[in-house]
Order: sequence, then C-alpha cells, then structure tokens
Amino acid sequence: MSSDLSRISPENAPSRLREIAGARGAYMGAWAAGIGVGAELILLGVFLGLWLDALAPVLALGIPGAALVVLCRVFYARVRDRLPSTSRPMSRRGPGGPRPALSFLGFILFVFIAVFALTAEPGTWQDSSRLFTLAVVLVFVIGLIVAAIVVPATIMGRARESLRRKAEGDARFRALLEEDLATWHDPVGSATYGPL
Repeated sequence: MSSDLSRISPENAPSRLREIAGARGAYMGAWAAGIGVGAELILLGVFLGLWLDALAPVLALGIPGAALVVLCRVFYARVRDRLPSTSRPMSRRGPGGPRPALSFLGFILFVFIAVFALTAEPGTWQDSSRLFTLAVVLVFVIGLIVAAIVVPATIMGRARESLRRKAEGDARFRALLEEDLATWHDPVGSATYGPL
C-alpha cells in the first residue's frame, strides 16, 4: 500500500492490488455514470416540463431518472465498500483519466458546433429561439458526456489513490484486503500482491 513503493515500481507492473484497484475503479465509474445520466434525465424532464408548460415530460423522464439515480447509488456504495471480483476479464475502453476525457469532450463540442455552423441556414443566427434551442441541446450534450465519459474516466484514473485512501481510513475494508492477501494464490506464478 506504500505510495513510495508505488512510485519506484513500473507504472504497468502487474500486481493483485492494482488489479483490485482497476476493477473497483471500473465498477465505481460505471455506477457513477448511471447516477449522472439519471440526474441528467431528471434535469431534462424538469426543463422540458417548464418549457412546454406540461407535467408529462417531468414524469416521463424524471421517474426513470430518479429510479436510475437511486439504483446506481445503492450499487455504487456497495462496490465502494467491498472487494470486486477479479476472476473474469474486464474490458475497459475509453479515456483512462480526466485529461483524455476532457480532450474527448472538447473534440465532440468542436464537431457538434462545426456541423451546426456549416449546416445552419443564414437566418438561424438571428433567430433567438433557434439559438436558445441549440444552447439547450449543447448544454445537455455536455452534461451527458461529462456524466457518461468524464466522470467514469476520472474515477478510473484515480482508482489506485482511492483504494489507498479507503484502506487507510476504513479498518473493515483494510481487513478485507488482509483476508484477500492471506487467501490469494498467484494464478501465473510470477505476480505479486503489491505494490499499489
């Protein structure tokens, strides 16, 4: 768990603790994305309800959004407080940290605005209702990308530090790691339990 040992060991050197941190970060990132998408649905429902002066969008988007937030919050807390299963292979695609995720967000925004600018009719730039609609769509696209890509990438990019803080601050979680250390058997014969 030593941060000094982690700094001097190669970044990609395999270890059981790094495997646990990666799996835990991937699961936490996925559930956090669900929380963010659910919140986005609630906000979209409220906005559409106010804009259209109707209750139907609030109910149609808010109820599934709230259910998604509650469900994902329960599983997020559960994953955060337990050791993840690392027995099956896990595919982690997408940006591995906040910087690549923000670069992706910037690229998507650039493409979205460029496509709109190149395909819009000349009168669109003087029509405030169309510009307002574009701004609203853009804000919700940004929110969706942040919720579904930037937040999980940030969580996964900081998974090792998160595991270290959890083990240092939670005696029950540290006991789970110590129990895992006592029962873990190296499947390949050359892997180590640490460093993180």
